[in-house]
Amino acid sequence: MRKFNIFLLGCMIILFAGCGGDNGTDGDGEKPKPIRLVVDTQAVPSPADVNVGWTSVDSVLVEIGGSSLYGINNNLGKQNVTVKAIKRSDTLFLRVKWHDATANIWGLYLDKSSYGLDWDSATYEGEDKFFVLFGTQNTDTMGANCAALCHATTHYTASGKTADVWKWMATTTAPGFMAEDEWWTSSGRSLDATALNTFVYRRNWNSLNQYPYWMHETGVAFDGPFLYLEDTATFNPSLAWDTLTSRLPGYAIDSTIRNSATRGQSSRWDVAAISEYDSSGASYSEFTWTVVFSRALNTGHAEDINLGTLDSVQVSIAATNDDYAEWNIAHSGSKPFWIILQ
Repeated sequence: MRKFNIFLLGCMIILFAGCGGDNGTDGDGEKPKPIRLVVDTQAVPSPADVNVGWTSVDSVLVEIGGSSLYGINNNLGKQNVTVKAIKRSDTLFLRVKWHDATANIWGLYLDKSSYGLDWDSATYEGEDKFFVLFGTQNTDTMGANCAALCHATTHYTASGKTADVWKWMATTTAPGFMAEDEWWTSSGRSLDATALNTFVYRRNWNSLNQYPYWMHETGVAFDGPFLYLEDTATFNPSLAWDTLTSRLPGYAIDSTIRNSATRGQSSRWDVAAISEYDSSGASYSEFTWTVVFSRALNTGHAEDINLGTLDSVQVSIAATNDDYAEWNIAHSGSKPFWIILQ
């Protein structure tokens, strides 16, 4: 049986444990200047812990939710996201930390209906998400300004413009230690190309039979939020499922893709991500998500911005809370800022 990579320690839910402080290092009390985050080239980030290797790395504070132009989520509101970056060899590591009073990790879960034998899909239950938008070479003066690039066009980019977007999701990509890669054009928001049968998450809902495809191999005893494919068995509706307490994750996760030798063949899964939710603070306002993204500077894919040839890149970020349908719940977004790569 596979051991889960998520733990409950006291009041801390973590995908890889650790602790550490963060203080923005970009403010000097003078009038605001364009935010510039210079990558650290000496630090060595851990592939398995969001805190190890980051203590000495300088940070900037990037405001999200400060203006309706960039989006305001009522739950997240206006706040500062602590952002750090490391460049090691051919890889960019980007670390973001923001406040979120709740960890929404049970998106679209399945539970036993109180009305009889059927199961229900909890379509009202969403997941937390975080987006990193890179302005590409053809965005011209728009750069990574999402207000001009995509908000004005209902999240399609302006004519002829493109954007490379990394999307972390607490229910679907986080347990697979990945983020999803998108390429936005004036035709819409599209997932990058996917190799055959390369899916970090698969919907666990048999709409024909109105119950899950899979259950955990331990049956009704399982109560975890993440269901890994290697631990599954075909769902058995005749077991003693309880109408009050039984629920199953809405997705089955393939945890093998992160370390697959062929992962790089799929542009959709070329961004890895580890994450931690910390609810050990004294109040909800101190609870945080921390995510570390990592991607090759140059993936070789047409849908990915080539960071290896740039001395800097313009970026914007956004976060959602309990997002059950993409963009149906407003995100708190930021103004563009710069990552200095060279």
